[in-house]
This record gives sequence, C-alpha cells and structure tokens, in this order.
Amino acid sequence: MKPLCEVVSQHVLPAVRALVAKKMIESHGFSQKVAAERLGTTQPAISQYMGSLRGQKSRVFNEYPKVMEKINELAEDIAKGETNTEQTTLRFCQICRLMLKEGLICKLHRDMYPSLGTCSICMGGNVCKE
Repeated sequence: MKPLCEVVSQHVLPAVRALVAKKMIESHGFSQKVAAERLGTTQPAISQYMGSLRGQKSRVFNEYPKVMEKINELAEDIAKGETNTEQTTLRFCQICRLMLKEGLICKLHRDMYPSLGTCSICMGGNVCKE
C-alpha cells in the first residue's frame, strides 16, 4: 500500500494539473506549449492530460464543488497572468488541503486500497497540518 503522500504526488496533483490545463486550453484558447509554460511542466505532459493518459482521477473531483471552484479560479488566474510561480505553488497546496478537509483525498486513497476501511489518518489531523 502506498502512503497518502505518494497517492497525492502520483494521482492527486497530476489530476489537479490536468483540470487546470484543460480549462486553460478549452476556455482560454491556450496552446499546449503555452499552458505547459504557465504550469511549469512540459508540453508532452499537457498532451497526456488532454488525452486522459495522466490525471485520470480528476473525474472524481466533480463531486466536490468547493474543490472544483478553487481549481477553476486558479486556472482563470493563471490564464489572466494574475499569479506568479510562487503564488501558483501556494494555491496548489491550498487546494490539496481543501481536498483533505473535504475528504476527497481519503476517498481516492480508499478507492485504491479498500483494506484501509475506516482509516482516519487524514481526517484525524495528522496530515498536512497548518
């Protein structure tokens, strides 16, 4: 079983990045190259996000309107040039903390490892404390 932080780095953050990239491309007409530059990643990564080869867990996010609102706000601000690299990184961390609070990361972790059962590591406040 992978620890929660590994699930976040391998599944959650790529899914958030995929949603942000898709919004920038579909709603703002960015090319994959420009979206990659703005997100600090590569054009091939963006291509994989667009083809749902990376960030596949993002479809679960639709069940969490507060999380989707923050992701959409971040995409808008990046597209408008209203956030720098440091602010963008901070906002990704804030989105991650919101996902913990909303139970989304726990849901993804349990979906991957049903044997976790009633695990309360995340919701018990032991992860990502501020």
